[in-house]
Amino acid sequence: MSKTVFNASKAPVDGGKQFVRVRSVTEHFPGLKTFVFEADGVRTAELAPQKAGNYIAVTANVRGSRVTRAYTLASSPKEAGSGIYISTVKKAGILSGYLVDEVKPGDVLEVSRPDGKFVYDADGDCAHIVGVAGGAGITSMLSMAKAAEEGSAPYTMTLFFCVQNAYEFLFKDVLDAMKSGKVKVVYVVENGAPEWAESGVFTRELLHKYVGVKSTLFACGGDALYRHIARELADDGLIGNMKFSANSVTDRADAEGRVFTLTAHVGGKRYEVPARASETVMTAMERAGIAALSQCRVGECGFCRSVVASGRYTADAAHDSRSAEDAARGVIHPCCTYPESDMEIFAPEDPAEKEL
Repeated sequence: MSKTVFNASKAPVDGGKQFVRVRSVTEHFPGLKTFVFEADGVRTAELAPQKAGNYIAVTANVRGSRVTRAYTLASSPKEAGSGIYISTVKKAGILSGYLVDEVKPGDVLEVSRPDGKFVYDADGDCAHIVGVAGGAGITSMLSMAKAAEEGSAPYTMTLFFCVQNAYEFLFKDVLDAMKSGKVKVVYVVENGAPEWAESGVFTRELLHKYVGVKSTLFACGGDALYRHIARELADDGLIGNMKFSANSVTDRADAEGRVFTLTAHVGGKRYEVPARASETVMTAMERAGIAALSQCRVGECGFCRSVVASGRYTADAAHDSRSAEDAARGVIHPCCTYPESDMEIFAPEDPAEKEL
């Protein structure tokens, strides 16, 4: 097969990459930090525009692995326009651990342009939106609240910020300073709620207590929160439509501990690497340090879009956004595909790797 057949990525020719310098780092709790990024001024002169609710994907070489993970932005469109991105990172995996433990002001990182489908659509969404944030999920909700407050977005907003304990409220000072009347914040605490917060969890009753107009609901948090909201608001006439911020694909159970051989053609090079049945094809390439192009990690962006030459595989059903035509052609998104046998694939290279 010719290589052009396998040039399946929908990514920009430059990979959509930027290079940012860490301006500042703020630690909220052990293992939770907020980073402020600016253009590095060398390979990136100014930051690409951002929509409220977007993410950036950070790529770094960590202990021999080339890893990419997506992090939601807490900055607003105007803040991005003024030259900064803001993102909060919770230590949970190899890249987040590297960012929290090792990255300091002045360091330069490779990041994507802001992207994502978790954004307001003036044609399809209501003029009022309801945000439900679970813990650190406040980041994208804060971006949306800032956009309403600063006037860069056309909606008004009621934001339900839900945590287990009151000390977990991040950016409370920023939220409390919003006085335009465009954003109403409702704090919800499960354990020992103070007098200024609602006690318990987000419910239909709580929604109707604070919201009286048809709304689009945006939620950012864990999958358990999403299932709760879907059950709680099933057939609720107050909600026109619901949007959930996608969570990354994780490892799956494989009791047999199967390990296959993945043959990957990337950037004109051929690699043979071990691929565990429990991990995604992209994770196997990352562990081997292969500079394969990756971004969203949830099967949405198409940057890692690849073609299978041989082998069996399973696409994660919750994240499989391929068209029927792509599925029939053997096109996969390695970020949400698990190997079921030895495999051979042709995957796009990260163009930014050539600049490093």
